[in-house]
Amino acid sequence: MTTTSPPHGLPSSPHNRPQWWQELRNRRRPVSRTNYGLARRFVDQSGVVPVLEDALRQQRKSAAGRCRTVPVRALFIAMTLDSWRNAGRVVLMEAADILSHQLPQYSRTQLGLPEWTDDVNGFEACYRAVRRTFHASVAAMDPSPLPKHRLPRADALLLEQEADPAVLAHRRRLLLHVTNGIIEASLHPARPVIDHYWDQSIAIDATPLRTFARGVRRDGTYTATDPDAAWYVREGDHRDPADKPTQSGKPGRRPKRYMYGYEATLAVTGDCSGPPGEDPATDTDSHLRVPALVIGMSVHRPGHEPARNAVDVLTTLRRRGYPAGILAVDRAYSSAKPETFHDPARDMGYRLIFDYRIDQLGVQGSHAGALLVDGGWHCPHIPQALITATADLLGNHIDRHTWRTRVNARTSYRLRPKASPDARGAQRLLCPAAGTRPTAACPLKRRSLGRDPRLTVVDVTPSPAGPPEICRRESVTFNRRAGSRSWQETEHGSAIWVHRYFRLRNRVEHFNGYSKDREAIERCQTRRVRGLAAQALLLSFQIAHANRRKLAAWLETLHTETHDPRRRASDRYKPRDPSTWTPKGYLPDSK
Repeated sequence: MTTTSPPHGLPSSPHNRPQWWQELRNRRRPVSRTNYGLARRFVDQSGVVPVLEDALRQQRKSAAGRCRTVPVRALFIAMTLDSWRNAGRVVLMEAADILSHQLPQYSRTQLGLPEWTDDVNGFEACYRAVRRTFHASVAAMDPSPLPKHRLPRADALLLEQEADPAVLAHRRRLLLHVTNGIIEASLHPARPVIDHYWDQSIAIDATPLRTFARGVRRDGTYTATDPDAAWYVREGDHRDPADKPTQSGKPGRRPKRYMYGYEATLAVTGDCSGPPGEDPATDTDSHLRVPALVIGMSVHRPGHEPARNAVDVLTTLRRRGYPAGILAVDRAYSSAKPETFHDPARDMGYRLIFDYRIDQLGVQGSHAGALLVDGGWHCPHIPQALITATADLLGNHIDRHTWRTRVNARTSYRLRPKASPDARGAQRLLCPAAGTRPTAACPLKRRSLGRDPRLTVVDVTPSPAGPPEICRRESVTFNRRAGSRSWQETEHGSAIWVHRYFRLRNRVEHFNGYSKDREAIERCQTRRVRGLAAQALLLSFQIAHANRRKLAAWLETLHTETHDPRRRASDRYKPRDPSTWTPKGYLPDSK
């Protein structure tokens, strides 16, 4: 979106018309009644206009003064129409031309728009009114106290310290409501179909977005012209390369990729249905699976509180009535503190599934004597070789076949659920040698001996303190806090874990690539306006456009009462057998 305004005071003579205005007139296409009705319904279904109008009303010092020349509702309808024409991109000059000369006369009367002359001066009047409404709406939901231009860093720090945190938090909630309302409007027509076929699984990930402003060093005297943005770094914790010195005090190595801009946390619909490793060629219901759609979004500084931003997105999903299911995240979220991500996500009903860093493998905790190994609770007498299996593979101490054998052998030592979790999240787990169907034979549980010669015999190590609690009892209660940072329902490396985790992770990466290719969401040329709130608002229209196109393509593969499928669902890729996956690639003899 261009930030430069047309020149003022030009005569309206045909011989003196500027080239930019003539090109804008040549691109005019009258808006049909159908498209206007669809755009108006889109804006009304988003529910953002009443919220923004109320926020603007509260910011006014008094009721005096005239009404806005371009109402908020008219602005959003024009932005919606412009985004549909430009593959999601919104240009305020084009939105102004739509309002002034492309809408039907009855719609302009309905929106309360004045008459503008069809010349440069008339367009300038409309364009200024559009810009005033746009920037006023953005300012009402801007969670940053900084002005959108270059300023001394000391002044920027002072403004941030003097800002009211409660006001900024309210604006941030308003920004989340508006941007997610626009995304929800793109899903609203197909919401019943989505709810019917979707298995409630989602994946959350953050993707970088460039800004048109150039970045500066953090230790410089002045900020960048877009002070809300920050450096995105591909490696580590995404901080500024100048802030990551080595032990000698010198700057670290050059990262693989860095850019100055923002980051968008996206929640994408997943699909974990079907048995692990199924062949799409034999799956007759593959076209019934919901495509990868964004149902929640949050824009923020790169690497800035990823756990809080993810929880904010999940909160908006629950508020809009989306059910909680399996949630796949990468290590940026699983490495966060449990009270900032794991506990709030589980309190909302989500079942987490994630990966680990190499320093997080092995024994991750203990409770009542049981050991938390690679995300699952196991018998305290599990062999050391099974505990360090993944770390040994990554350290090149064992091969991939040995790792797969050891991971499969852990099943005999894993604790089994005795009952479902209660309302507080507490769950009772059975000892592997307890119950009527033990998975291991243990001398401390006499009933497990001699039941099945195929059962693994537990080698109990004597201890002066006696056997732990899990060995003295049949089952033990594990509360929600026990190992909350590393525990997950499906054991890391198992076939079901591979099936779920990589399907969901591939979904979110697919949408990132899809929207960057089609809607160009990563390019700074599509959003030249400065400020976090403006960037988030324009990005929401791009994400909504991607959702609409994906939904249209998917709905054409479904059979309805009115028509047969118009196209065949894609089945080009055959997934590999998840039981052959290892942290260093699939087994050599797998296809």
